[in-house]
Amino acid sequence: APPPRSSSRATAANVVATRALAQVAAFGPDNIELSNVAYSDTGKKVGEICAGRPLKAPGEKVARGLLPKCVLVTATATSKSKQAVKDAAVYGYVKTATGDSAIANNPDFRSDAGQFAMIKTVPPGSQAVEFEFVAVIPDKDIGAVEGSLGALTFDSLKAISYPGGARMATFTACELDSLSDDCDGEQEKFISK
Repeated sequence: APPPRSSSRATAANVVATRALAQVAAFGPDNIELSNVAYSDTGKKVGEICAGRPLKAPGEKVARGLLPKCVLVTATATSKSKQAVKDAAVYGYVKTATGDSAIANNPDFRSDAGQFAMIKTVPPGSQAVEFEFVAVIPDKDIGAVEGSLGALTFDSLKAISYPGGARMATFTACELDSLSDDCDGEQEKFISK
């Protein structure tokens, strides 16, 4: 006997819904697992470039008592994407040896909503990646006062690639100053003829 019409409609609806979800997933954010995390102090000094901008603790009043440190992180990234993912945003928690947050935009660990770094390119599959971020170390942490980074603990570390890419990108010299020598030839791209 042929299946009842309502069963055929339900099956067709499931097929359509499954295809629609697959299409949405193709445009949705890609979650990238980060494991085997290791880190090191880059030894960069205040003012040198770290993660695409000058190394300094963010905010004058907020940063009082905090030492900025440029940290190089290496990890294994597992991406389900079939192509390389560009500009993946890094989220998670990083604790100092004293139990304080090493992430300036999440001082009380209440949220992992703040992106604190970016991975330039994540290859497909499971591959090694690296990225830099500015850790803020309380000056009460003896290791930091002596100039060392001290122990860091990473928790719930993940990377996310959003459709359209760059969520946190460094301004180019031309974007910062359209009259700079670095912009020679760039303005013409935007002038209508």
